[in-house]
Order: sequence, then C-alpha cells, then structure tokens
Amino acid sequence: MIETPLRRRVDLTLGWDFVRRRVGRRWLAGRPTELDERVELPHCWNAHDTFEIGRRSYAGRGAYRRRIELPPSPDDGRWRLRSGGFYGPTELWLDGRLLARVDAQYLGFDVELPPELEPGEHLLALRLDNRPHRNVLPGRKVVDFILHGGLAAEVWLERVPLPALDLERLAVTGRRLPDGGEVLRLDSGLAGDGGAPGQVLVTWTLRDGGGAVVGMAGPLPAGAAAEIVVPRPECWSPASPSLYRAELRLERDGATVDEARVRFGITRAEFRPDEGFFLDGRRTELRGANRHAEIPGLGSALPDELHHRDARILKDLGCNFVRLSHYPQSPAFLDACDELGILVYAELATWKVMRSSARFQRAAQRQLRSMVLRDRHHPSVILWGIGNETRARAPFLALSALARELDPSRPVTYAENHLYRARRYRTLGIPDVWSVNYELHELEAARDASRLRAVILTECCKHFTGVRGDDHEELAQVAAVESDWEAMTGRPFLAGHAVWSFSDYATEYRRRFRGLSGLVDAWRRPKMAAELFRARYAEAPFVSLVVTAPGPPAPATRFRKEVPLGGGPADRGRELHVFTNCETVRLARGGAMVALLEGAIHYVLPVGADFGEVIATGSARGRIAQGSIRPHGPAQRIALTIPEGQAAPGRTVELDLTVLDAAGLRVADWRGQVRLAVEGRARLRTPGPRSLVEVARGEGRGYLTIGRRACEVMVTAHVDGLAPGSASLHFDESGALRAPARPSR
Repeated sequence: MIETPLRRRVDLTLGWDFVRRRVGRRWLAGRPTELDERVELPHCWNAHDTFEIGRRSYAGRGAYRRRIELPPSPDDGRWRLRSGGFYGPTELWLDGRLLARVDAQYLGFDVELPPELEPGEHLLALRLDNRPHRNVLPGRKVVDFILHGGLAAEVWLERVPLPALDLERLAVTGRRLPDGGEVLRLDSGLAGDGGAPGQVLVTWTLRDGGGAVVGMAGPLPAGAAAEIVVPRPECWSPASPSLYRAELRLERDGATVDEARVRFGITRAEFRPDEGFFLDGRRTELRGANRHAEIPGLGSALPDELHHRDARILKDLGCNFVRLSHYPQSPAFLDACDELGILVYAELATWKVMRSSARFQRAAQRQLRSMVLRDRHHPSVILWGIGNETRARAPFLALSALARELDPSRPVTYAENHLYRARRYRTLGIPDVWSVNYELHELEAARDASRLRAVILTECCKHFTGVRGDDHEELAQVAAVESDWEAMTGRPFLAGHAVWSFSDYATEYRRRFRGLSGLVDAWRRPKMAAELFRARYAEAPFVSLVVTAPGPPAPATRFRKEVPLGGGPADRGRELHVFTNCETVRLARGGAMVALLEGAIHYVLPVGADFGEVIATGSARGRIAQGSIRPHGPAQRIALTIPEGQAAPGRTVELDLTVLDAAGLRVADWRGQVRLAVEGRARLRTPGPRSLVEVARGEGRGYLTIGRRACEVMVTAHVDGLAPGSASLHFDESGALRAPARPSR
C-alpha cells in the first residue's frame, strides 16, 4: 500500500454499532434501537457460524453506524472516506442521506465526502449484503468458500490536499542495462484539476532497504517522468528479499503539500519457453500452496498480525510461492510476502463463472484494474490471474488486454481444470502461462496452450478429508502428496506447483462445511503433510517423528521408504513415521543404534505397542538436527501458553493448548474439545457460542483479542477429568507487558 504521511487521517476502527439484519432509513439516521452488539474493525458477522458441521452461515444483510468527528481544516482539500477490502455490495449513508453505492470487491472503496460538509459531528452508516449476487464477483450462488459478510477491514477518513498526487498514476518500473544495472522510470500525476494555480513541482528520492539515499530526481514539473540509475541493484528474490522505497514530494510555490512513499523491489522474473520460471537468470522452482484468508472464530476479519503469521508459516514450511485463492487479499499479507520472500499469484474473485454480460464484465474489469493498480508495486507478485475453473473467450481477451496495459511486466494466467472445455470455448493461447488444476495427464498439452509454453500446477495433492489427528486420513493425505509429486517429475517446462491447500477452510459447497485438505488445520496446527512438505523444501535441518496406527497401502515413490527397526521381527501394531530433510538420520533406542535412514524424506518403520524412547539424530549441510519420541502415560492436565512476543494491547494472539501426562509428555492420542474462559479486557475467538477448542494429537489452538487499554487478562482451559490450565497477562498504562505470559504448571 502507498503511504501518504502528510495527509491527515482519522481512524474509524472503534465504536461501531452493528446489527445483523435489514435496517431502514430511521436506523441509518440514528434512531435508538436495541443493538446486536458494539464492535470494532475488522469485523466479520460470520466469525461464529462457519466451520460447524450442519450449520449454515448467515447470508443476508447487516448494518454498521457510528458518530464521526470531522475536524476543522484550514486548507482547501477534500475529505475522502476509505476502506480496506471486504465482500459484497454496500450503501454508504451520511447524516441519514445516501452518500454512495459501492461494491467493495475485496479491495475496498474510496468515496469523496461532500465539499460543503461542515466540521463537527456527523453520523456515518453502512448497509452491507453478503448474499451472492449475479453481477458481483464471483457471481455464483454457491461457491467452494464462504462469502463472508461484514466490514472485515479498517475504515478511515483521509484529508486529500489540493493539489494532490494521483496515487493511481504513481508507478515505478525498471529496465535492465547491459552492464547489470537498472534504470528506474518514475511516473506521477496530479489528482483532479490540480487545485489552486501556482508552480507545482515534484521531487523523487530513492532509498535502499536500510534507508540510505540511492538517487534523486527533480524538482520536475508535476506529471513529468523521471529516471534514476541504480548501478548495482540488490535484486529481490525468495532467498534475498531486498526492498527499496521511492519517496515523492509535491511542492506548490516552494511549500510541500503532499507526499507519497511506495515500497518496491527490483525483480527480474520471467517464464522461459519450455524451461520454467527464472529469477535473475536462475531457474527457480515454484513450490507452495493455495491460501484462503480465514480462521474459525474470526472469519475473514483477520488483523494484520495474523496475515503476517500465515506468511511466516508458509516460509517455515519451505514455500516460496502462494496462490491467493480465489480473491484479492489483504495488503498486509502481500507486505509479509515481500519481506519474507514468497512469490504471489494474485487472482480475481472467480470460481466456475465468467459471464459475458456487460454488468459482469464491468465488475470484473473494475476489480482487475483496482487489484493491479493496488498491488503492482509488490515485488512478490509474479502473475495476474483472470479466472478460476471457468473459460470465456471474449471476457478473457478483454481482461488479458487490460492487465497487460496496466502492467506489461507481468504475465497473465487463468486456472483450468478441464482442458477439453478450454478447447471447446477457444481460450487456448490467451494466457501467457497456463495454470492447471489437477489434470497432471494434460501438462504437455497445457504447455502447448500457453503463449510462453510454460505451466504451473496450481491445484494438486488434494485430499479433502484430511482430518488432523486421524491417522488413516493424515496418511492418505501424505500419500496423495507423494503420488502427485512423483507424477510431476521429468517436466522442465513445469514451473512449479501449489498444493490444495495451505489450511483447512469453511465451505458449504455440497454441504461439506469443512474443506479438510490443508497442510495445516484451520487454526494453523500442522498435519503430517506439513511435515512432509518441510522435509522436501525447508532449509533449516529438522527431524520429526510421529507414531500412528498402520496406514493404508501407499504407492511406491522416491520420497518414501519402509525400513525395518533393529533387524527384529516386524510388529505392525504401530508405525513410526520419520520426516526429515537430513541426508542421513541415525535412530537410537536404549543407547543403541537401531536404524540408519538415508535416501528419502519420509521413512516408515514398524514398531510395537511399547516401542520405548527413540532418538533421531540427523545432519544436513554440516548442521545437526535432533528429534525424539517416547510413549506417554494417561492424560493428566492441560498446559495453556501464549507464544512469546505476540502479546500487546489491541492484538490478537494464539492460545496454544497441550494435553500432558504426569511426566509432562504430550498425550499424542488425545482427541476432544476443551472449553476456554477469559477474565479481563479480552475476547475469545472461537467458532460457535461455547468457546470450545478442538484438540488433536494432544494439541489445539484458539485465539484471543486483547483489549486496547491497561488490563490484566486470565485465560483458563477446562475439560472433565483433567487438571485445568491457565495463562495470564498484565499490561500497564503504557501498554508494556509487566508480567510475561504464564503457562499453567
């Protein structure tokens, strides 16, 4: 997102009245009534009615209102009402009168307030609707994800001066020089008529990631393009996500009236015919997942810290690629991808529908335009997606042309799951890169259907019933990943893949209610498939051990090996699964080595019911990793912890639960639900009304939003038959954490 530090901003996060029903003009004009609740933003009205089997989420109307104080402003600027992205058509009302109708399109809105509006108190109200609408993307009654309702992003007032910088025309583009340097072209313009007359000039300052000045240009007439040469650029890549900042200052008659700052990277990305994806001349395999932006108990109203945490989890799994399925997502997540080095496939809000009607096409082109202009400065973005599992020749030609006009530096793609239908609807040859969903047998034909003869496998490795904690389902998911990986080999034109999916998610398509195909569950707790992914792609050496009931027969692949333990008779009572990225792993039991593992990333060893303690020691690239497992006793108590560094007033933090035996070992076969309770200024974020956390393999997670003022918070976890757990926080008036989060003893 482009920063405008000189523009006055009025934050509208707090103090909203909310009702989840249709409201009339009298409510919008401020008539007192019994409220559903008082909320703060971001807010999702489906936070508690999704992810429960058999329960339909609310699809309908809701409304928000709050008093705003419009400050006096001596300048001749204009106030604008702005928001981040959320789903659905919206009406904006000011002082009981309709101000505008907008479609937030997952990207937000930007509406000018009447210039004659006087300073002082006013009533702002919004009516929203998250029912599916034919001409509001994705434009389908039932989709395989929830169309979450509510103001799931921040809202604010912004004072735009006159003259002002036109942020849509602000652009930084690069051109590589023969000697390896980079020429940066810097474009800007003025919004509206430029305001009062006078000499209007712009000055550019380019800074590196450490803040040092790399170059300057100007003063120049407003609207004139500038160029700055960077002789030895630090190019952005997943291994080295180097960032720059361009600062633009607007002056009128020698006085600074506006300023903009945009962060970007110098990315030399290309898809080469028949060779795959390259960064700065080096082939880079895309390896990642599809992401839905939702968590049970929060719905789509994720605060920035949880967007950043998702990006960190992806990076820790070894991902360098993520597909934003299937809608534009928060700039906070894109910022995190820029900082951590994760490549991004950005996509329109589509699934199975691409209509040729004028209204639908205007909506699609409006969304694409807004997405490209908002996100084109993120170096992580490498592809613009114009559709998912749909095909329509005329709309795709128009959308492709628009994307290339707005950003000629990035290729266009769409995801196809039926190549024979693409032939029928004549969409072959339209995308630069062909994105394939599941049809591994069509990869060569897909290559031939793309302009650049390059392919991404955008959905694969799907196992829709991968319940965390169910040995049979988790091992079936692991086998599905290994099988698809095996089928991808030997195809250099295949640029990479994205598994379906990063996390479990809420869906009501075909009354499933839960899509359980994630590498991690909906609360971001890892499954065995996540350990497999780490074993293939993570950089830091690790060894992970899991004991399960015997798994279903799995196809032989290069990724899995069955190994006898200690040379004794095979006991199929249980299986020990070892996931590792180490070249060699030594397994020891009772101080003696019982197996040497090498040549794979997933090992399966039969063990008895009383297998004793097993210690694994591995080495990778000169570094050592260790893991261990030993039988646990009966469950005795719950431990409840808040990860260090997360807690602060106003933030949402994780609540991690672990079921332990008398010796403090995790009880890996414990499954069930644990009830949470909170005292103090804080709010539990759990699905449904009962504040329950699902625990599998002895571990579970909930979320807690902390109050914004000095407070003391105590959280307890209860389940019949176990000693309860607790954790507490104390913040002083400055917001400092005076006592660290205390886990239960």
